[in-house]
Amino acid sequence: MSLIDFLYTYFKNVVVFDFEYSQTPGNNPNPVCCTFRDLKSGKQITHWYLSGSYDWPFKDEDTIYICHNAVAEVSCMLELGLKVPLHIWDSYVQEKKLYNGKELGFSLLKCCARYGIKTISEIQKDVYRDVIINNFPTYTAKQKEKIIAYNITDVDENAQLFLAQLAKYESQDKNFKRIISQALFHGRAMGVCAAIERNGIPINYELYSDMEKYFPAIKAQEIAELSKVADIYVGDKWNQKKFEKFLEKENLLKNWPRTKTGQPAQDDKTLYRNSAANPKIQQIRDSKFIIGAKNLKGYCVGKDKRSRAPLKMFGQITGRTNVSTAINPFGAPRRMRNIIGTNKHMIIAYADWKSQEAVIQAALSQDPNVIKAVKQKDVYIFTGQVANAIPPGNWTKYDYPVERELYKQTFLATAYGQTAFGLKAKLNCSEAKATYLLSKLHFVFPTYFKWIEELIKFATARGYLETKYGWKYFMPDIEFTNPRRLMNWPLQSHGSEILRRAMIDLYDSGFEISMPVHDALLIHMERKGCAKKLKKLKTIMSAAAEKVIGMSIPVDIKIIRKGYDQDNTHQERWNALYQKLLIAKECTNNGQ
Repeated sequence: MSLIDFLYTYFKNVVVFDFEYSQTPGNNPNPVCCTFRDLKSGKQITHWYLSGSYDWPFKDEDTIYICHNAVAEVSCMLELGLKVPLHIWDSYVQEKKLYNGKELGFSLLKCCARYGIKTISEIQKDVYRDVIINNFPTYTAKQKEKIIAYNITDVDENAQLFLAQLAKYESQDKNFKRIISQALFHGRAMGVCAAIERNGIPINYELYSDMEKYFPAIKAQEIAELSKVADIYVGDKWNQKKFEKFLEKENLLKNWPRTKTGQPAQDDKTLYRNSAANPKIQQIRDSKFIIGAKNLKGYCVGKDKRSRAPLKMFGQITGRTNVSTAINPFGAPRRMRNIIGTNKHMIIAYADWKSQEAVIQAALSQDPNVIKAVKQKDVYIFTGQVANAIPPGNWTKYDYPVERELYKQTFLATAYGQTAFGLKAKLNCSEAKATYLLSKLHFVFPTYFKWIEELIKFATARGYLETKYGWKYFMPDIEFTNPRRLMNWPLQSHGSEILRRAMIDLYDSGFEISMPVHDALLIHMERKGCAKKLKKLKTIMSAAAEKVIGMSIPVDIKIIRKGYDQDNTHQERWNALYQKLLIAKECTNNGQ
């Protein structure tokens, strides 16, 4: 039996479908038309949604849907009042599972080209897209005819791609149930992403509007405040010479990363990596993000006053989301999250897995000391105790803050295979001290280090890493010469599988998910009866981890009743930013 025959046996309908739609930033899509082709019966249907409503032609439980990047198609289904389908084969995700790390480009055209499938050109696609977007909702008879023809072409191309993918999977694995179950899991996760994007993030719209309106004045104040700590700007322009002088003054210049031209690097990643060594660097990073923005970054607000951003699930090699930092409040400086808010009848729950990476390390490696550590009240206090840096006792993070922070950063560094040279910059200590701390961790968790080393050797020999749910990363040549780059992949990739499992289970349980945030989820719910729902939320998220890695992970929940409040420094920075807003409003209203 072939893989396509296997699908024909299990499903009444095997349907390739594709929507054409118009969509503006921050808003949900407006479906224009959709073509369905049932590969099993050969039946093809096209619906033109602008001329009236149509009954959905297939029963969900009997059908597997094939599409390329399911978020687009499922978003249109949700707009039509339907639910996320149970069974989705996403040819975009499946192609990434075949070539993630091997090849670049996963658009429908790039994927088809890989198999020699003839397609229309990218230029032609752009022309059709422009016609659909620029003429919505009124199209001439000729435009309608061309749009439908283009829609059918997409279905033709994706049908051929789907069959080519089946043949490829069939040649690699004869366990058809495993192939399909893993594909359906990842496909449904993409469908749930569509529901999350549709929900959007509730915000304090009045506050957002004020921030947007007075943003130029706020930037000017931001530069003035930063100059008290680090004099880097001339007017509103970054000055590289002043930045170099600042680094020299702070004794950071000698080891600071350089660009190809020899200048001190000032990109966001470099600032982030060095922010732990000096709090002024974090302040520069936050201010630079705001000062360099033409408009308020971190939000893309639709007509319903919700902020939306494409999640781009599977956008990173680990399968994590790859959301734009410009239109996502969880990619902007953390103080910008304070604009998130809801009304008096609702709450927002920020639910995150506690010490997720450490638990994944424990579950995958089965290191008895890591397992014991994650069962303690504080992983990092326990680690310091085993390393004889903290005395025995039931301590909290406030009792031994310095020692705890040292072993926290060192513990986290082990997950990335970070060297003593990299760790010393993070801890602002000597390389000898960093070497000592790393050696202590190797002594405390020997089974983990032996496991990760053997895993990398095995993966290097076969050429790829793989999660328990089938997400893969094929290692390019550069990885073979630097295996440390791979050490964090199993932890991050299984974390992303846990996230997907939780998203699906929460969606099926009726929760409104507003945003996945690395190892956390933002949930919007009614205030009335929320205690029971919050308990269920914790249970579902904790159980999702057990389903994926065989070990549950406890969940912490922060309740946001009106506006998003943060801890310590980030809240202080928001308060300072908010004061700039008040000053800008007052000056404008007084005509200054």
